[in-house]
Amino acid sequence: MRSLGAFVIYLALAVALFVSAWINPTYLSIGYAGDPELFMWMLAWVPYSISHGLNPFFTDYLIYPQGANLFWTLIPIVPGLVLTPVMVGLGPVFAYNLVMTLALAGSAWCAYLAINAFVGDRLASLFGGLLFGFSPYMLAHSLGHPNLIICVTPPLALLILAELFVWQRRRAWVTGLALGLLGIAQLLTTPEILLTTGLVGVLGLAVLAALKPGEVRHRLKHAVTGLVVAVAVFLPLAAPVIGFAFLGPQRVTGIVREQDIFVSDLYNFIVPTRVMLLAPSQLVNLTHAWTGDDAEWNAFVGVPLLALLGFITLRFWSNLAVRWAAVLATLIALLSLGPHLHVAGRIHFHIPLPWLMLQKLPLFDNVLPSRLMLFFYLFAGLALAFFIRWMRQGVSEWKLRAGWTAVALSMVVLMPAVPWPATANSVPTFFTGAGVARIPEGSVALVAPFSTAPGFQIGPGQDSATYPMLWQLASGMRYRMPEGSLIVPDVNGNPSGGRPPQSTTQSTMIAIQQGGPAPDLAPALREAIASDLSRWKIQTVIVGPMYNQLAMIDFFRALLRIEPESVGHVFVWWNVPVSVAPAAGP
Repeated sequence: MRSLGAFVIYLALAVALFVSAWINPTYLSIGYAGDPELFMWMLAWVPYSISHGLNPFFTDYLIYPQGANLFWTLIPIVPGLVLTPVMVGLGPVFAYNLVMTLALAGSAWCAYLAINAFVGDRLASLFGGLLFGFSPYMLAHSLGHPNLIICVTPPLALLILAELFVWQRRRAWVTGLALGLLGIAQLLTTPEILLTTGLVGVLGLAVLAALKPGEVRHRLKHAVTGLVVAVAVFLPLAAPVIGFAFLGPQRVTGIVREQDIFVSDLYNFIVPTRVMLLAPSQLVNLTHAWTGDDAEWNAFVGVPLLALLGFITLRFWSNLAVRWAAVLATLIALLSLGPHLHVAGRIHFHIPLPWLMLQKLPLFDNVLPSRLMLFFYLFAGLALAFFIRWMRQGVSEWKLRAGWTAVALSMVVLMPAVPWPATANSVPTFFTGAGVARIPEGSVALVAPFSTAPGFQIGPGQDSATYPMLWQLASGMRYRMPEGSLIVPDVNGNPSGGRPPQSTTQSTMIAIQQGGPAPDLAPALREAIASDLSRWKIQTVIVGPMYNQLAMIDFFRALLRIEPESVGHVFVWWNVPVSVAPAAGP
């Protein structure tokens, strides 16, 4: 029951942090627009696809007709299944807010459980779990990446591996079974965290073997037995998923995200970003030169905590757990710097770093090094808990005061910014009313704004072109779209970066969304767009609320040569025949 009390505390803190969205949780979503709407769509796709006998890992409801292999967009299968009743009853925005809030609370709680198994002090473990679950990594990704803050696996893996290689109090097959099932659950939540957890697990075992080779060798038979069981459980269940990802339709090959960009800048360890409460503008301005974006600047530790961790390492170096955590945390921080050193945004290509070797391994070329800092905070939380336990076991009064002052200062520096960003998710009444039923079920509609990767098309009005994905959900998946923010192969076979494959229609609509005028429909342009509409089998065109809406309406009015119907806050062209957009004409 005391452990449940810790979860209640973490949950209360998470709700308090995200209260700006919880005041209207079916309309306001946690964080910024863009990625959240994409994940709302994927969360809802899981129960929809299964209930309609479709493959949850593939869809042609977006990016029609090619469709998309959703493994590469990290579809959260397990959260989608768990949240199905919430999705049905309260909608995707509420479900998204719930998963974000539970992700922070649940991750902190699992870290609390793991740390308490090492230190045996609930108060100390409460602080350790707080450091992990509300770390700068978790805060940065709380701007819009729920799959990356569902981080229950790293602390649970730590707990299981410690049992398997150190404590060995349970039968090896029981521990191995738990590890295999945990791996499956993580694969169906976020494969990237499964991969990085495996990497850190291997590093952790290597460090342990270096520190205590005799004890590891003595326990090796039991541990290997457990690992064999884990692999035997994991592979049969994971093989179909992995096989579909790498051999199925619309599989992605090559570099999904540009390398040497999403790394920890050396300044990031001591310079706060805008997700922190104590972030003076003079310091935040330094972040503008860094590569990547604020959702991937995960490395802020702060001078007080860095100093405290240094003290803990030196003072408790004789403690195996502290020594192991310190060495591993240092390695992780080093790997998070990426393949080359970044200082104040400047890339020093003449200074190669260890990640350069890992980057050449299969799959690791698509891992973002900065995200490894997740594990740093777990081991920092473990070290902090040992320090607090030491203080509570009876030290002099001045040491107690100095120690708690250092802890308080370290935690205050890491407090999150408030109020947390919240985004309105408006759905035109057309998509929830009777009008949408006029669209032939299962047909293809072209919706403006053209739905593509977040950030590529947002105009001065801050409209997000991921909103049409939310509108499609509101319609009950009435229609398919040739658009969508999913990672698929482009026309050249390389990853598209989250945009649909290149097309003239896409380029033209995005140019309008960014503020351009309706283009002059010269015969060549008209023919190219007509070809797109024919290939996509478009039957309906919808222009919803968006930046530069009048120019978009003028574009389709000139293209289709007919007037739209204004209904439910959108403009609709029904039964669009390709012949309305001929290859030539005035």
